Amino acid sequence: MTTLENLYYGNIQPNERTARNIDRLRHLEKLSSRNEEELLSTLTDKQKETFEKYKDCNNELLGVTEVNAFVEGFTLAMKIMVEVGNVNYDTE
Repeated sequence: MTTLENLYYGNIQPNERTARNIDRLRHLEKLSSRNEEELLSTLTDKQKETFEKYKDCNNELLGVTEVNAFVEGFTLAMKIMVEVGNVNYDTE
């Protein structure tokens, strides 16, 4: 099967790629969780509700940003492929 066929049939899922720097990611996740717990312990119920709304918006923003980055990267890769395909290899 070709890469495009694998992508079409769901055998390749770019959104589930293996993360690089996994140790750094784990460290940042733990740090983020610890800071969130500390912050939540100081907030009123109303402030916690506002903070949850903030996190939801931020997560949605990150999702949109990831999609845009994927599309831009794919578009650039295709432009490069078109240019490579148009290269004249004649040395005459």
